[in-house]
Amino acid sequence: MNKWIPFCLLFLASCAQIVPPSGGRPDKTPPFPRSYTPDSAATLFHSKTVEIEFDEYIVLKDLNSQLIISPPMDKQPIIKVKNKSLSIEFREPLKDSTTYTISFGNAIQDLHENNPISNFRYVFSTGTYVDSLALTGNVLNALTLVPEKGVLVMLYNKLGDSVPYKRLPSYFGRTDANGNYRISNIKPATYKLFALKDGNGNYKFNEGELSGFKNQNLVLTHNDTANFMLFTEKPHKQYLRKAYQAGCGKIVLAFNKPVEDIKFRALNFKAGPEYKTFVEKNGAGDSLIYWFTPPSSDSLILEVGDKDKVIDTLRYKLITYDKMLAQRKGQKASLSVKVNVGRGLFDLNSPITFEFDNPVTDLTPSETKVVLTEDTIKVNLIKPGQIRPLHPERNLRFYSWKDSLHPLKENGKYKLYLAPKSFKDIYGFYNDTVKINFHMQELKYYGTLKLNLHIAAGHYVLQLLDEQDGIVREANVTGNKELFFEYLPPAKYRLRFIYDSNNNGKWDPGDYLKKIQPEHVLYYIQPVTIRSNWDQEVDWYIK
Repeated sequence: MNKWIPFCLLFLASCAQIVPPSGGRPDKTPPFPRSYTPDSAATLFHSKTVEIEFDEYIVLKDLNSQLIISPPMDKQPIIKVKNKSLSIEFREPLKDSTTYTISFGNAIQDLHENNPISNFRYVFSTGTYVDSLALTGNVLNALTLVPEKGVLVMLYNKLGDSVPYKRLPSYFGRTDANGNYRISNIKPATYKLFALKDGNGNYKFNEGELSGFKNQNLVLTHNDTANFMLFTEKPHKQYLRKAYQAGCGKIVLAFNKPVEDIKFRALNFKAGPEYKTFVEKNGAGDSLIYWFTPPSSDSLILEVGDKDKVIDTLRYKLITYDKMLAQRKGQKASLSVKVNVGRGLFDLNSPITFEFDNPVTDLTPSETKVVLTEDTIKVNLIKPGQIRPLHPERNLRFYSWKDSLHPLKENGKYKLYLAPKSFKDIYGFYNDTVKINFHMQELKYYGTLKLNLHIAAGHYVLQLLDEQDGIVREANVTGNKELFFEYLPPAKYRLRFIYDSNNNGKWDPGDYLKKIQPEHVLYYIQPVTIRSNWDQEVDWYIK
């Protein structure tokens, strides 16, 4: 056998392998539709299927989020891709004398480079002409003024107030990342307009969803514009979202809206003087902790009401006092306390706060129990009665101390001492010893903002926000005003101005059924930069 034969066979085999070509310019051209069956913009359309041929192989990407069919269908059509062809199969009869728009967004892409056809649409009419009117606009969040993406803007040819709750829209569009939308091929008529951040995908307004609306119906006779402000309206009906027993003498409750006058009543035993209860609210008033000293009963049937209305009845097999002690696995039973000093430099303008894990019933420590001293000076700066509840109207776990007449010194060094048994909770537990050394911030670290507000007489709220939109300071104003915000850490801040139309000191959302729009909000044109040891002055003219 010739010794060159194996080599030649190997060479021929390598030549037969298909290798993708290297180099060359990448394909940046999106697919192009070569033919439509039936034609695009066809009238008297009665076909059950549509076939669209493209000039290259295609794929569908993110079709569920990109596809918009207007007016919507109860049953979504079956959409398939095979090689260079896209097919649409309708699963329900089409409406008479109606123009349909099937928008694919950027879902249709070429196979190899994923170049999308931008905003590809297929339009047809079951009537004798294709409707041609369009509605465009923008959707913003009413409080933050940030564009809202993925919002449905919906038009209804039925004009009753209940249609956003009960009916599918006659036409709709979806906002892009900039909050812009466009609805095309609309029939001239009068429409109710509604915008919805559709959380469950049912094209209907449900409680808790962001929404916006127009007070007046739109008579559409030419291309028009409608902008929306989105908000989450306050719930109309009160109910208990969840409740659970979180420990001995502790039940956590969450409501769908803030409670006004909460009431609890034990139904399975007569509450004697030994059965003590405490109600703790969060800042919003929609979450509560019901604290109670364990009764002699091993179960609890608890009626929960707001004002004169019973909301719910709860039933629990109670976690007993003995079980609570057993769960500590031999650890000493004590009252835990967290203090906000000792973690870095302490803020000159802040009170010292004490957070307990249970409600405190005995808060009368003597001068030897809670001691705050400056460096080596042994004089106690905390006088009896100066430690007070931080929010006395809604909890007994958070307390604070601040002496406005004798504030802590800048750059000062202090020692805080909590003697054992300084505080007692509802279960009879006491705190352990706490010793903390801390150091105060320097005054030159802070900056000051002077705001000259020029505004007509009225009721307003001015808020200073941090970079996460948290409220740092706020003030109620009624007209031209000089505001000073002192002790500001160096950072960038934003100014928010609220037209407080109902004069309740806060921003209020709208109400669709009452035809109330959300309160108007303005932001200062640019962030305000605060520097250490620097006074910043801003003039804001608001018309």
